[in-house]
Amino acid sequence: MNFNNIIEDITSGNIDGFDKTAARRDLLKGLGAKLAIAAVPFAAASLLTNKAYGQSKETIINILNYLLKLEYISDKLYTEAMKVEGLTPGEFSATFEQVAVQVKSHITILQQLVTELGGTPLEIPDEKIDLGGNKGFGGGPFSDALNNTADFLVLMQVLTDGGERMYKGQTFQVLSDKITLRALMTIHSVKARQAAFARYLRNYWIGDDVKPWITATNSDTTNTAAQRAYAGEGNTIQLGINVVGINGYQISADAATQAFDEPLNMIDGNNILDRFLSPS
Repeated sequence: MNFNNIIEDITSGNIDGFDKTAARRDLLKGLGAKLAIAAVPFAAASLLTNKAYGQSKETIINILNYLLKLEYISDKLYTEAMKVEGLTPGEFSATFEQVAVQVKSHITILQQLVTELGGTPLEIPDEKIDLGGNKGFGGGPFSDALNNTADFLVLMQVLTDGGERMYKGQTFQVLSDKITLRALMTIHSVKARQAAFARYLRNYWIGDDVKPWITATNSDTTNTAAQRAYAGEGNTIQLGINVVGINGYQISADAATQAFDEPLNMIDGNNILDRFLSPS
């Protein structure tokens, strides 16, 4: 089965060819490494019969629908941003187009997983998404995200930094379901690359003093509304071991926090996402 044809069929929505168990099994063999290298999201949610063990199906469906909220918000951001002339740096237009395709693929993955588990995928009407971050009441801390590149990149950073932490937080909740686990872990890695890209552009294009990674709980922006996405990132303890000065090496607290991204639980994740959704 040709890898390029697989990706082409998935992104085009043509998944009829993956119905046979043998084809599904063949696709999974070695696909993760290729996808990680190619920075293409793992779109094999519909490729295997998905059985949940340990956690109930209802629990996993709830997790998937929670992550769908993030993807719907992100999808609207990139869709609207690419309509605004000059908002995204022209020399990176192909990369932004790729990011937009990845997000749409994530939506398809999550929807298909929910469906295969017997659930109903969450749907959020486009008009219910408030990119300004004020729950549909206008204005908001991110209201200029579609007006200038600097604010757009800050919002992109918040959704990708926070987003990969949301995915990481849920991988521990689906360990018993290897198909959902693999999908979430692969999307998580894509989110992390998108976050690094947003941070790189803030440094390269805007001139902000921003590293490609998170340091402690710093949001690297003066927009205080961004801070929720970075709560808990100051942790220096991993597997019960303090990374600072480990084994006598000169590892600072900042370096220890830069080396690991901390998972976000669903409550904290929803506190970030719900500000972008109209409650009515």
